[in-house]
Amino acid sequence: MSAESYDHLIDCLPQKPPALYVDRVVEHASMERVAGTVTFGERHRVFDGHLPGEPIVPGVVLVEALAQLAGLALMGGEGAPVSGYLAEVAEARFYRVVRPGEEVRLEATVDTAFGDYARFVVAAFVGDEQAMRGKVTVARRP
Repeated sequence: MSAESYDHLIDCLPQKPPALYVDRVVEHASMERVAGTVTFGERHRVFDGHLPGEPIVPGVVLVEALAQLAGLALMGGEGAPVSGYLAEVAEARFYRVVRPGEEVRLEATVDTAFGDYARFVVAAFVGDEQAMRGKVTVARRP
């Protein structure tokens, strides 16, 4: 991954804390690929009531983080706001749990773009370990 930062793109997402699940954007190629990171602190609201006594990041939150990141690939580098919806999740597989404080590397690569939709191959890693992989389709909001 590049040392260059594209963090300014995060402001273009419609999601805001506590429902914003992208901390950094480290790679961005419009309509090709985007990569970033997120870390869920011990007191993050995603842990409220989810498996009390054994805090792990819910899988659905990892999928949402990847969809948010993928949405950034639908925009150019100019930083215009992006607005879209998660239209499909496919072939999602989870390989390890993600615990509070672990940095998650998020990756989304365009697989197919058609009309206002784009399908991405997505993956989440903690260190060198794959935590999740799958496909998400994001629809641009008219």
